[in-house]
Amino acid sequence: MEGAHCCYPPYGPVTEPVPVRWPNQGIFVNRRAELTGIQFLRGFCALGVVVGHCAAMLAKPKYGGLVLLDGVLESGSLGVDIFFVISGFIMAVVGLQGRTLSPRTTMRAFFERRFIRIVPMMWLAILSYALLQKIFARDAIEIAPYARALLLLPFSYVKPDIIWTLRQELLFYLVFAIGFFGSGRWRALLVLWVFSPCLFLALRGDFWGTTAYIDNFWSILCSSVNLEFGMGLLLGIFWTRAPPLHSWPLPIHPFLLLALLLIAILGCSWSWGLVSQSLPSVVFIGLSGTLLVGLAARAHCPDGLLTALGRLLGDASYSIYLFHLHILAGLLAVRAKFDLLESAPLALAGSVIAATVASIMIHRLVERPLTRWLRARLGSNASVAPTKTRAAGGAPLS
Repeated sequence: MEGAHCCYPPYGPVTEPVPVRWPNQGIFVNRRAELTGIQFLRGFCALGVVVGHCAAMLAKPKYGGLVLLDGVLESGSLGVDIFFVISGFIMAVVGLQGRTLSPRTTMRAFFERRFIRIVPMMWLAILSYALLQKIFARDAIEIAPYARALLLLPFSYVKPDIIWTLRQELLFYLVFAIGFFGSGRWRALLVLWVFSPCLFLALRGDFWGTTAYIDNFWSILCSSVNLEFGMGLLLGIFWTRAPPLHSWPLPIHPFLLLALLLIAILGCSWSWGLVSQSLPSVVFIGLSGTLLVGLAARAHCPDGLLTALGRLLGDASYSIYLFHLHILAGLLAVRAKFDLLESAPLALAGSVIAATVASIMIHRLVERPLTRWLRARLGSNASVAPTKTRAAGGAPLS
């Protein structure tokens, strides 16, 4: 189904205290440094989702029935799994501090920041897609599923099919907050939640199955993607307890290396049949994604055009996730109706570029000013977190 594998990074560019060496002295000091490589990775995962969905849509008869490379490009949708790993990592790096892993802010401020950052743009995406469906496709709008979708409740089968991933993010935030804002014994609940899909699938007698994006209570609670959140969180905990002393210079620019490694991981997943977020799939992509996130966080990213482009894609990745299906559906419908760009590669490339550029404009013209306005009006407690994230222009978006 369109959008079934979508996800997003529900936070902005990440900065955190990183020890930096004074030149020629061997002395390390704390200074706030942006994890630029994570920005690159967020952007690439978002682009992978766009490519995967565009390839899947082009293969449908109503969009022309154009199949590229035997469907291998559809594996780009598995970028969602890397997003879940990134989310676990960032929650630890942004939300915890020191060897005790004490929270950097209050629970109220934590959830205020999450609400302001995620929910208003999600509501805008859901309602705008419903409006477009009503105007152009003349589809009937079922009020109840859309109401459940706006509240991230189960049984919300609406377009775009993004709700299950946002719901899993919300569930992760809840168990994360219970585990780290409460007493230490509550962390056992977080561990149980991470490993719950293994127990759930074993009890069902389908240990290698999946509970991802199945819209019922137990499959939501025990989703196989819980393991990916857990892997990222574990990496973030190690990072928080023992921050690295310096970044790694890489043999080629991190923008290029991370893109190639991500393509390799998704390609292996496709060729090995690990594409349905079954337990083997999330184990493979979770482990390889954790290594990739660790490399991205440590990579030294020199200033220049590629770094600026990577930051831009990372900044806009949430808008790309939320709105690319709106744009692709319109573009591909027009292409099919008027027989434009009959070459499948050109149709794919043109649609992906157009959807990405349009989503970046939505980020700059809607998402960024809306988030700033809401923080100024509603986020009285959301601004107290000592670790902030920074977007172009200095807006905290963690």
